[in-house]
Amino acid sequence: MNPALLSLPAAFGLAGASGLNATLPLVIVSLLARLGLIHLGSPYDALASDFAFYGLLVLAVIEFAMDKIPFIDSVGHIVMLPVSAAAGGILFASQTGTVTWVNPGLGVVASVLIGAGLAGTIHAARSGLRPVVNIAFLGPGLSLFEDVAAAVLAFAALLAPIAVPAVVALLIAGAVILVHRRRRSGPRAMQLRAR
Repeated sequence: MNPALLSLPAAFGLAGASGLNATLPLVIVSLLARLGLIHLGSPYDALASDFAFYGLLVLAVIEFAMDKIPFIDSVGHIVMLPVSAAAGGILFASQTGTVTWVNPGLGVVASVLIGAGLAGTIHAARSGLRPVVNIAFLGPGLSLFEDVAAAVLAFAALLAPIAVPAVVALLIAGAVILVHRRRRSGPRAMQLRAR
């Protein structure tokens, strides 16, 4: 199978995961590279260094904690937007190195722009929705779902890139089911409290 056919779903999956959680996909890539489960070409192999791994791990813990506190998460989303876009660009570009029919310089620029655009768009959308979700006190739960979705998407992109479209479809279906269940239980819970 042509490696480019696997690298593109991986690239889009990792960029999308970076839009949901800016640092977790970078930590996963770094960890898998350190364990020898994936190989990163230069200059992306720097992600496997001790400095990068432990630095990203600290940032991931901070982002995880900050994203669970309503209203602080909104400020964090503003701060993390450029980080998310940069992470998406870096991870997208790290996966598209097998595309050889494009001028290498143009390929890198296009990869970074596409990855940054995808991650930035997803991050901006979730940032816009979070204040509304926080009003209903659902922010921490949604944040945890985003973290799990980012991890699942990143692992799928790295270990089974052909499955990325199916994973995205399952994540979207899961989100729709959760929202639907929440809407159904909302009026019942209000009725029970009124009694």
